[in-house]
Amino acid sequence: MLYIGIDGGGTKTKFVLYDEDGHLLKETVDESVHVLTQDYQKCIEILRKNVERLAPMHNAFIVAGLAGYGNQEKLRRKIETICQKAFDGYQYRLYNDVQIAMMGALNGQNGIVVIAGTGSIAYSYQNGQTKRCGGWGYQLGDEGSAFWIGNQLIQKYCQQVDGRIAQTQLYDQVKKVCQLEDDYDIISYRHSLSNERKEIAKLAKVNYFLAQANDPHAIEIYHQAAYHLSLFIHTLAKNFKKPFVVSYIGGVFQAQDYILKPLQKYLSDLHCHLGSPIYPPEYGAYLLGRKEYENMIKDERYSSK
Repeated sequence: MLYIGIDGGGTKTKFVLYDEDGHLLKETVDESVHVLTQDYQKCIEILRKNVERLAPMHNAFIVAGLAGYGNQEKLRRKIETICQKAFDGYQYRLYNDVQIAMMGALNGQNGIVVIAGTGSIAYSYQNGQTKRCGGWGYQLGDEGSAFWIGNQLIQKYCQQVDGRIAQTQLYDQVKKVCQLEDDYDIISYRHSLSNERKEIAKLAKVNYFLAQANDPHAIEIYHQAAYHLSLFIHTLAKNFKKPFVVSYIGGVFQAQDYILKPLQKYLSDLHCHLGSPIYPPEYGAYLLGRKEYENMIKDERYSSK
């Protein structure tokens, strides 16, 4: 059996064809199929075109991890309808993109994965059962995410304008990046953003630049972000009674030691090992697909007796 693992995130969709043993055969990348940002018919076309490119004979089992496929029933039904049309003639299963990322990061083993991209969430996986913590969105939570970091950066800028904290290069850099003529233009800048979540999250890269330049406030923001992410992990760790693995995914972790060292410190009281992802999300989709297919074969054999 061949398998197609699909990682459908908010910015792009990756398709990978694997053989029975998990060897990568072919791959392709296309636009996002996130139903909140992409046209309905376009989603169908993108998914259909790429799976047929990888397996034109319909001889592959598809596992798609798609952003938005979660607890909101209306959104789930829309995604299911799209996939029903896109994958007609194929066997397939649907998951959230976070679930396949978790499976790949842990290689299907028990543990916890913390995700800090534009938003933030953590999942635990234990003996086939998953639990989550966080993931409330930028208006209600997403602590430690790229949005949260960017928002903290702007707040530090405002505090430096007031004189509540001493001015550092953070002040000059934010003013430059946001193209502010006057200090108080930050107010109109914020209100003028067409996609507040995405645009503020981009400022996390500015915080990384400032941390590299040893700006104390940028470094402190990373420490605070690590603290919040550690709370997700501590909450989920209550279900683990022996040493376990914690992995991490998302753009925030591109800051490397600025975020990972304080996170390790905040996890020092837990019996866990903090490590980078073992495999990418699309391989996690393959692992889920292989397990699903093997269970299907077992059920067919049992029912035929």
